[in-house]
Amino acid sequence: LEDGLEGLVHISELDWGLVEDPRSMFKVGDKVHAKVIEIKDGKISLSIKALKENPWTEFEGKLKKGDIIKGVVIKYNKHGALISIKEGVAGLVHNSTFGSESKLREKLELGKTYNFQITLFEPKEHKMTLVHLE
Repeated sequence: LEDGLEGLVHISELDWGLVEDPRSMFKVGDKVHAKVIEIKDGKISLSIKALKENPWTEFEGKLKKGDIIKGVVIKYNKHGALISIKEGVAGLVHNSTFGSESKLREKLELGKTYNFQITLFEPKEHKMTLVHLE
């Protein structure tokens, strides 16, 4: 950006994959390439991931509701567990499919790979929901 102009890259625009700590990717003073994605109310929004290939496009037309896939548990949140099928492509297993958050965490360990069935797949929206298969 020109001198005197500032832009912000939201954490969700750093990479297609899950970014827990931006400091693991960048340090103060790093020069980065980013794409301007919005200018609103004098604020400039930038994206670094927009300059990279969208990993969801690889699965358009290849995966659908009902398909069985393997995935790795990468994170828990208040809704359930995030399951990665490829760097940058993750779906949610909702707590309700196990009855409770604690039961989900008992069955699905972080870092482990399991079989899942796709219950919703919308690659253009970057949405996927899954159920665990025993």
